[in-house]
Amino acid sequence: MRARKPNVLYVFSDQQRASAIGCADGDEDLETPNFDALAGEGMRLESAVSNSPVCTPYRAMLMTGLYGHHTGVTTNNCYPDLSRHPRIGRTFSDAGYRCGYIGKWHLGEEVRLDAGHAMRLGFDDEWFVPLKGRHNNPNREHAINSRETEVGEGLDRTEAETNRAIDFINRQNGDKPWCLFVSWYPPHPPLEAPARYVGPYLDRDLRKHPTTWKLVHEDEFVLLNDNYAHYYGLIAQLDAEIGRLMDALTESGQAENTIVVFTSDHGEMLGSQGLYSKHWPYRESSQVPFLVRWPGKIEADCTLGMPFGTPDIFPTLCGLAGIDVPEGLDGVDCCRAFLGGQPPRESAYLMMQHGYVPWPGWRGLRTQRYNYARTESGPWILFDLHNDPFEERNLVGQDDRLVAEFDALLLETMSDCGDSWRGTSQQLGDWDLWPARAKRSGGRGALNDLVVRRTVPGAVP
Repeated sequence: MRARKPNVLYVFSDQQRASAIGCADGDEDLETPNFDALAGEGMRLESAVSNSPVCTPYRAMLMTGLYGHHTGVTTNNCYPDLSRHPRIGRTFSDAGYRCGYIGKWHLGEEVRLDAGHAMRLGFDDEWFVPLKGRHNNPNREHAINSRETEVGEGLDRTEAETNRAIDFINRQNGDKPWCLFVSWYPPHPPLEAPARYVGPYLDRDLRKHPTTWKLVHEDEFVLLNDNYAHYYGLIAQLDAEIGRLMDALTESGQAENTIVVFTSDHGEMLGSQGLYSKHWPYRESSQVPFLVRWPGKIEADCTLGMPFGTPDIFPTLCGLAGIDVPEGLDGVDCCRAFLGGQPPRESAYLMMQHGYVPWPGWRGLRTQRYNYARTESGPWILFDLHNDPFEERNLVGQDDRLVAEFDALLLETMSDCGDSWRGTSQQLGDWDLWPARAKRSGGRGALNDLVVRRTVPGAVP
């Protein structure tokens, strides 16, 4: 008898940097026992990146396995028809899977999508995407308009979404394999964690990433510890929720035949390099946690140093599940590396056409050891992550030979994948928010300052 295909539970948070789990290095005061347990039962990727570190471009790459210049999704609030491309939900559904999606969508306007609608991208068996109440705190006036009908009166959104996922898991009777995506909003700002989770981090002198000294305003330093505490509190909540999901898998008897992935759509600077938010090529913004567990198939308590990017997720999940990978994807099937074989790649290509760097943005390469990025005008950053994990010593201007090697490789990679500095229309999505002025929020203090002039070569003031 043919073995039944494995289930897939893909869980991702919003704006959680790679260091922000207890089993990783960098956020030493953060405690995440359930994430650590998941890592101990599977593999932790040490060089997983968000190829375009902002919400909608990541999600489009996740769904299609294609770079943004091939779908037109290069910034937020840009919603072309993704159903004309191969997409992961439809691919798994066509392979006999029951497919569902729960949580933040951010791939279209906030409208209801009935089963079979093309823009549900194949997730037709379960769909729970709250149209309002995006923020985690149910007491925020602007966040509760439809909470009573979509989430449940008085319920925290993250808990409600986990409840819905647990209900889906418990309804499975083994007649078909299933693929469920769960997208949590935290730790995305506003950085306001529930009291029971933030409490252990308040009124403590939390250890910060070393480049936070670059913050220039006194009020930023006053808020920094509070921002760290609430960021950690939101992640502590996610840790509790991943524990509930894993318990549900175990109690339903499905844990052994379910591939579990936890990751995030991009990171958060949280004051590092004197910056907040995402869009940046720095490690806190572009590197994400990535944990994968499949008992008996993926070795327990191991790590993988191979660079792994967002477009690789679609083909790799297909490879693990034994499903044919659609032709024409930009991503690479890395399932053999996950199962103990040789890594198929040495670098991941990053791009951000729209962001705090004025149009046409920046492009970059990430290897296991180095992080490189340039603007159109020339090299910008190069860091040796083995010897400089917090990116304190920029090698641009210090090691001309190494910079030239990475610059040549990056330009070759751009050519190979059909990207260019003028390859995508500027008039997309929220592009007009970024070129002329750089805004960034300091979280709970809602700090907004110009940061672009002192951080980016050739930037528009």
